[in-house]
Amino acid sequence: MLVSRPRPPISELVARLKYLEGEVAQLRSTAGSSHSTDPTQSPEESNATKPELLVRKEGKSRYIGDEASIALGEQISELRDIIESSSDEDDSPDASYSSGILVESSILGGGIDSWFLDSFRLQYTQPSITEALWAVYLENVAPLIAILHRQSMAMIIRNICSGIALTPSEEALLYSVYFAAVVSMKPEVCVSVLKVNHDTAIQDCKRAVSQGLERANLLKCHSLSTLQAAVLFLLCCRVGGDTRLVWAESAVVIRLAQAQGVHRDGTNFGLSPFDVEIRRRLWWHICMLDMLSSRDQGVDTQIRPEMFDTKFPINIDDHDLTPKMTQQPESKSGFTNITICVMNCSIMTEMLWSPHSGDSNKSTQDRTIHITALGKRLHEQYLDHFNLDIPIHWVFATIVRLQLSQAWLAAHFQSGQNPQILRHDDRVFKMAVEILQFAYLLQTNEATSQWSWLCKSHKEWHVVAFILSELCVRPLNPETDSAWDVVKNMYDLWQRNHSCSDALLEKPLDRLMERTTVSRAGRAHTTPSVDQADTSAMYSLGAISGEEFDWNDIPEAFADMDWLGDSWF
Repeated sequence: MLVSRPRPPISELVARLKYLEGEVAQLRSTAGSSHSTDPTQSPEESNATKPELLVRKEGKSRYIGDEASIALGEQISELRDIIESSSDEDDSPDASYSSGILVESSILGGGIDSWFLDSFRLQYTQPSITEALWAVYLENVAPLIAILHRQSMAMIIRNICSGIALTPSEEALLYSVYFAAVVSMKPEVCVSVLKVNHDTAIQDCKRAVSQGLERANLLKCHSLSTLQAAVLFLLCCRVGGDTRLVWAESAVVIRLAQAQGVHRDGTNFGLSPFDVEIRRRLWWHICMLDMLSSRDQGVDTQIRPEMFDTKFPINIDDHDLTPKMTQQPESKSGFTNITICVMNCSIMTEMLWSPHSGDSNKSTQDRTIHITALGKRLHEQYLDHFNLDIPIHWVFATIVRLQLSQAWLAAHFQSGQNPQILRHDDRVFKMAVEILQFAYLLQTNEATSQWSWLCKSHKEWHVVAFILSELCVRPLNPETDSAWDVVKNMYDLWQRNHSCSDALLEKPLDRLMERTTVSRAGRAHTTPSVDQADTSAMYSLGAISGEEFDWNDIPEAFADMDWLGDSWF
């Protein structure tokens, strides 16, 4: 790898941001009343109170707008103490910043190195390498991140393999596809395909995307391909990368999308059905990027519902969409190339932007009724039509089920009820452990390993914090021993991935894990022995490892997560 170039001056970055601010200000002045708040919303809903917290210490402050983090901080005194004390560590030097990686992983770029780009092109744009990486992308990335139209991207792949020169925007998108494919690879596959180790390949592709975006003039370019490249890049950068940097740069992406009008549905401007759908996919992946990166930092999303009117993508396969079509295709039921995106859109809209989501005065019952209704709707429209013998169908169903179950769990510790009541609610505790078991299964099951790379970037911080707080006060018995094994398995997996994400709860959870270990060890010397034969309260999957999972156990595996009342599968 080449030696990192110096960072661009702060004044240069500020100037770039000011340019964007000017464009956005102009857009806002003309947007006007078309983005007003939903007129059907009641005054009570408009004035709903949303919890928030500002941690201040010795002249420093950190804002927390994430309901789950605040609720857990109120119920787990140790967690709040740790969050406050961890702010002292925020100013410590970080090797990733001092080494120059910050610049090379940035969509804002750090200067174009022509020698590096020429060398990168020589190695990666060989037809055999390009076709291999494209095949990996289609298998590992496209099912989970459906931001690109496969047939359109395949044309770019054919052009580069045929020696046809690409535009700077197309080249940036190609490099972003390379990066996503490499990130999704297992290390041994990377060595086999690229003849370099995985970390080196990731850094080379990361640097190429950064310079490719700068060469395409991202901040001033109005090309949709360039914006697609930036969004795909940042979504994949969350995997083992600096989530705080991703969160900061997602703000730039949102502004660029506004500058291109992607936040407005294409039907407002008479665009072709193809362009309308591509822009919808792009906007909703930007919304997902905003949600994920904001959750990592424990803050509100930057996007608000009154900011846009872009509709959900239509649930169709890529081959149903062509640039020459004149009529919008009909939405399908069940599984398509875009189904996971459509379901995520529904969950995100209901969990983030509905009146039920932001009002701390809503009761647990109101919240759970709302979540249950959403779950049944997704079940009828999509999940009923899945074939769970097909691995990717099972992955999608599990991802959706986990999201809904986490929302159900959050509803129980965000409702403002007496924390002591929660401590004795076995149903909530059991649900938390089940969530963690299935999250672990998604990341370790060999049958679905080609998609585990992205699942590893979704860390269940709040669920682990809740379970640890419960384990500190619950008696030692087979049930809590099993729950402790589940937590340790997940925590060990996080440690093996060597990710330092700078997420809000990362350092607090490290310390809470230590405290729980000490607490359980101390009580083990004073607690009477428990009849190990009494396993009636154990969880359906126990401390299951992905390698041991029996594909025929899929229906039974969901039994204890069936809070909807009727079996889904």
